[in-house]
Amino acid sequence: MMVAHTARWHDALRHALQKEENANVFQLATTGANDAIPYVRSHILRGHVIHPSFPSLPLLVTTTDIRSPKVTQIKSNPGHRIEAHFRIKTTLEQFRISGRMAIYPSSEFKDTRGIEGVGEVYDALRNQGWDWEKERREKFDSVDAVLRASWCRPAPGSIMQSYKEADKWPVKVPKPGEEGYNAKNYEEALGNFALLLIDPVEADYIELGVTPNRRTKFVRLESGDERWKEVILVP
Repeated sequence: MMVAHTARWHDALRHALQKEENANVFQLATTGANDAIPYVRSHILRGHVIHPSFPSLPLLVTTTDIRSPKVTQIKSNPGHRIEAHFRIKTTLEQFRISGRMAIYPSSEFKDTRGIEGVGEVYDALRNQGWDWEKERREKFDSVDAVLRASWCRPAPGSIMQSYKEADKWPVKVPKPGEEGYNAKNYEEALGNFALLLIDPVEADYIELGVTPNRRTKFVRLESGDERWKEVILVP
């Protein structure tokens, strides 16, 4: 029986993330189906989901407001494709990761539809009883009260008549058991909070800390013992 291996690019990414404070901030690019305009914004990597049967096929976890324009862009894009970019200053490494996005919003709001993850990793997670709603709530409670307040305000990108309108928004949204807890604000923020899961299909890995520089492209294979084909590129 073949021993399942981790993905070399993912090992390098996790190692690099440990070397630098705030390295989990990355850039997420999307496009819509009706235009060729790229949209990019900063995101925070909030974890990795790895099924033990598929250690080389990690899912990268981030979060968003379900009302954000990026959600519409991802939904309208064939294949729900996105691209993420990490630049690690300490190690002089860059990772450009292309993949398919799944979206898991609140299970209590039936009029807010997400994108169900598809493929062997998601199938394996479902078979073992993985609970995305539980994961969503845990991620929501793991951030601080100030950040939770960002999901307790009007939809991102909506028009304001004055900056003073923001004075009406809550500054903090404590979770149950914390001082100042307000059930209405907490449930509103939780309802707008959604998980984003990136299922990588390509990874472009650049090592600028070595001379000469190195660049390797990893292309995901649909089957076989080795799930990533490595192609050496000119940096």
